[in-house]
Amino acid sequence: MKNRFKLLFFLPLTFALSFSFLAYKSSLAQREIIFDLKRKNKSLSFKDIDNMLNGYPNINSAALPNDIWRVQYSLLEKNYIQAKRYVKSAAKVNPHVYVSEYLQGIIYLGEGKLDSAFYYSKKAFEGWPKNIQHYNSYVDVLEAKQDSSSLIKAYAFLDSTLKNRPEYFKRFYASFNKIKLSYLVTNFEDQVELNHDDLVGNKFIRGYIFPNKQVIKDTTFSYTFTSKKIIKNQNDDEFYYKLKNDTLLFFFKRDLTKPIAKYFAKYSPEYETLIFRNIEFEKNKFQDQFFIKFQ
Repeated sequence: MKNRFKLLFFLPLTFALSFSFLAYKSSLAQREIIFDLKRKNKSLSFKDIDNMLNGYPNINSAALPNDIWRVQYSLLEKNYIQAKRYVKSAAKVNPHVYVSEYLQGIIYLGEGKLDSAFYYSKKAFEGWPKNIQHYNSYVDVLEAKQDSSSLIKAYAFLDSTLKNRPEYFKRFYASFNKIKLSYLVTNFEDQVELNHDDLVGNKFIRGYIFPNKQVIKDTTFSYTFTSKKIIKNQNDDEFYYKLKNDTLLFFFKRDLTKPIAKYFAKYSPEYETLIFRNIEFEKNKFQDQFFIKFQ
């Protein structure tokens, strides 16, 4: 009777200790893998991480299937057949997140199957979790497809919280330049000289206008005309400004004699947009910039 009682006591304890040990080993392996993936030069191979992952638990601390690591290292080694196998098993473990769709998009892009890559990366981008990796993966596909309209829609799809994070707009802008959105509105037939009535009391956010007045706004850059003399930027830094014919001049408030910047500027009443021409954004590199009235 005592032996039976001991067996009933120690058997569950043995299982609990075994599973705790396996979970601990898996946690250490995951930490090492995550650290390795952040390295520019990876030190681990697929074979290494496959041996490190013991199968218990089969999800990590973020509720993501461990097989995503196997997929990622398969992709690093361009073994797409192997990657597809583990994507399927990862999807079975947790079908409620879109990591497997994200990885399938990367796989098909690597294989040059753009229609399939578009389908899966779009599902991941519009699904969960909302993160920059899913966004970047989808935009990678749009660049490969030269799909400018979907690029615009992808940025418009982002909620205000994500749009306020500069990395999302920076990626859009980089892709914008690569795809060469030739139908960006740059000619404003109604443009007029600047006047205080159009400016004072208004905030203007840098943006881009497309046909049918579809607008992409960059909330990280703005100007607010607080009076006929004072303008402040997105950091609430205040400057003195003057309007002189078709030129907008900026001054430090402590020195009103020498302008720190001169912008050839016009205003479009139809689009409620400030038009700055030939702005130097890098050394010896110039571009037109547009600032749209914030509603």
